[in-house]
Amino acid sequence: MAHPEFVPPRGPAWAGMSGDSMDAPIQVQVFAPDGVLLARPPDPVATAGSRYLAGAGSALYNGLDMITGLHLTLPQQAAVICSSGSSAEKSLRLLSRCGLKTPTDLREFRSGAQAMQLAREAADRGEVLEFQFPPHDPQLREARARVSPDLLARLNNKTVLETLIAPEYLPRRQVATPAEVRRIVQQDRRPAVVKPAGVEVYSGIAIFTRRLQDRLNRSLFNQLEQVSDRWIVEEEVPFRTIWGLQFGVTESGSVHYFGASVHLPQPTSTWVGCVMDDDDQPPAELVEALTVGVRKASALGYRGYCAFDAGISRDGQLRVIDPNFRVSGATASVLHRSSLLGQHPCAMTTFFSLAPGVDAEPILAPFIDRGQLVVFMHHDPAETDNGPQPATIVGMVGASDRYACGVLVAQIQRALGS
Repeated sequence: MAHPEFVPPRGPAWAGMSGDSMDAPIQVQVFAPDGVLLARPPDPVATAGSRYLAGAGSALYNGLDMITGLHLTLPQQAAVICSSGSSAEKSLRLLSRCGLKTPTDLREFRSGAQAMQLAREAADRGEVLEFQFPPHDPQLREARARVSPDLLARLNNKTVLETLIAPEYLPRRQVATPAEVRRIVQQDRRPAVVKPAGVEVYSGIAIFTRRLQDRLNRSLFNQLEQVSDRWIVEEEVPFRTIWGLQFGVTESGSVHYFGASVHLPQPTSTWVGCVMDDDDQPPAELVEALTVGVRKASALGYRGYCAFDAGISRDGQLRVIDPNFRVSGATASVLHRSSLLGQHPCAMTTFFSLAPGVDAEPILAPFIDRGQLVVFMHHDPAETDNGPQPATIVGMVGASDRYACGVLVAQIQRALGS
């Protein structure tokens, strides 16, 4: 089936489906830093605000699928390939209670081998695949894809910022070998961030030189060669605020800006959540600079969701620090902020955890029924071959302000038992 053209604001018109209702079965890519979760990726404009959120396909943490540890693929116009830890009856029931529509044709896997086999079978049938990052599997690398693996590799490499973004919006940065990185850090005592820049390295690693006494940073710094042969040494900007700015590129190539969320404070480089309100939105100058960059990516052939991490320093400088030509952790939050928690002045998305095997619905039901919580993803490794690891929930709370959201997050986590 050919991928249709979209004309916003009408919904997409798939064969046999009504295209006029926002409740039509649109499948939204959610929390997929290193994998592909959903079939029929929609036009981003038609998707925004829809309640069809196939969070059941999602089971990722820190950029890797919890079950496989791989960059997964999925047929663009077929069923959902997802972990059985995210599509068990209790997971689907929890999402449905939140008012979200879930997929019905699920291709479940319990292990990485099963997941890769499902993707290869889809490629054998000639189905168009949707990648978040280029697959390493040679067969999948040659499969039909919505966006070519080579283009994804180029756009998700952090060195692409020099191509897409005007230099006045970039921190001081240079590309170096591991040996050069160590020499630079030894000679220049100013705080810096070291990021991998090798071909197809998308780990999200960021080593802060002022934290080299910390075990994690020191360990990574001592193993640069094992991760990548090229690194970026970038000045550490003292940010006042960091935003995740969300964009979409339609099938026709037009670019749309959806909005921004503010990153919650991150103890490491790993995204831990975001907050959305009217108090702290990025300036129009920054939005326009990034729109220009997305237009350049569109001209190269990119289609789908993308985002940039960018911020304002304490002295008022605007700086772009990370490209995400994929679905980022804040994508679902921005797309569903108005439709799911529109009655609250402030919304906050973060991670929750609970014991494996526990049914979260009766615990969370009071928060959900009061309109205080929407669960985007529930994943229980106990349903997979990974065994009894803690279950993870990604959810968005709504309240009067950021402080009230933080209190609500703490109440929910206590209710879940940790």
